[in-house]
Amino acid sequence: MIVAAAIVAAAVVAVALRAPLARARAPRLPAAAHASGVTALLPVRDEERNLEGCLAALLPQPGVERVLVLDDSSRDRTAALAAAAAARDARVAVRAVPEPPAGASGKLHALAHGARAAATEWILCLDADARPGEAAVARALAAARAHGLDAVSLAARQRVGSLGEALVTPLVFGLLDLRLGDWRRAARGEGPPVANGQFFLLRRAALERAGGFDAVAGEPLDDVALARRLAAHGFRVGFWRGRDALTVRMYEGLRGSFLGWRRNLALILGDRRGAVAAAIAIALAPALAAAAALAAGAPRAALLAWAGGAFASAALRAGTGSSALFALLYPLDGLAFSACLAAAARDRARGRLVPWRGRALAPPAGGAATQSRADSGAA
Repeated sequence: MIVAAAIVAAAVVAVALRAPLARARAPRLPAAAHASGVTALLPVRDEERNLEGCLAALLPQPGVERVLVLDDSSRDRTAALAAAAAARDARVAVRAVPEPPAGASGKLHALAHGARAAATEWILCLDADARPGEAAVARALAAARAHGLDAVSLAARQRVGSLGEALVTPLVFGLLDLRLGDWRRAARGEGPPVANGQFFLLRRAALERAGGFDAVAGEPLDDVALARRLAAHGFRVGFWRGRDALTVRMYEGLRGSFLGWRRNLALILGDRRGAVAAAIAIALAPALAAAAALAAGAPRAALLAWAGGAFASAALRAGTGSSALFALLYPLDGLAFSACLAAAARDRARGRLVPWRGRALAPPAGGAATQSRADSGAA
């Protein structure tokens, strides 16, 4: 029994260690150089909790000449807060975005609306829950110029503010990191296009030649769809780890994290049943081995299997902003992650996704969804 437990533990740890090893090999964003010519587009819907913090981090960025807050029919104080920010800083303008057409993404509809008003060389798409670090925009511009990129997207370090978030989010990003593979190729814009819509810097001319945001209006994974479209038109999209350049807290609490990742995973992996089954099996294998060992009266084997699961959890958390001490809660995190992934696959099979802020979302009509936000938590 102890040999079987050791084999399970070693196999799971070996898989999990691939994520931090890949992160360690990822290139760092270059230092900031002279920056100018950036219009930031900030699509918002019910973001009163995030808007002021985002603007506080965005407005001091070198190179940002204008910020367009694109209010997508917010039902809270978002519009009022945006108007107050515009009154304080002449670079900020607020635009009310009309309701999107049926079946269209509200975010993409807002971005398309804002892009038509942008006249600078570069356009930065930023989510309200994102917090760019010092000179993050200038560093992204430096990466674009140094590597001949037409677009640069950053993967953020996730801020984990509660136990519930720590149970789900780091393991999701561990899975996405494992799927990404080589960060060096992604940074150079090689291989399958990857992007994170939380921070997406685009050369305006390239965006327009690729058809703009309207060209991917019906795509649920809009960031990856846009990256693919740019690549199809001969443009290069670099995807960089931005641990010291961008932080994001996507979801709050266990319920918010579970529902948010359930929706995203349905789009990213929901139609790949083999990958879903493999991820769940890896997450739960140590727990199942420990339970079997306890049932057989082998507590040392059970402890060894549990230790393998906990060590794997700690490895996946390395560099994500989530304390490795949360790994001691294994198998609770493995169970929460597996339940979220299973629910996502079921939603995709049924053709019904978790709504987003009162709006129903439809899954892709067909085809395999490619990874999005490939390391927002581990950069």
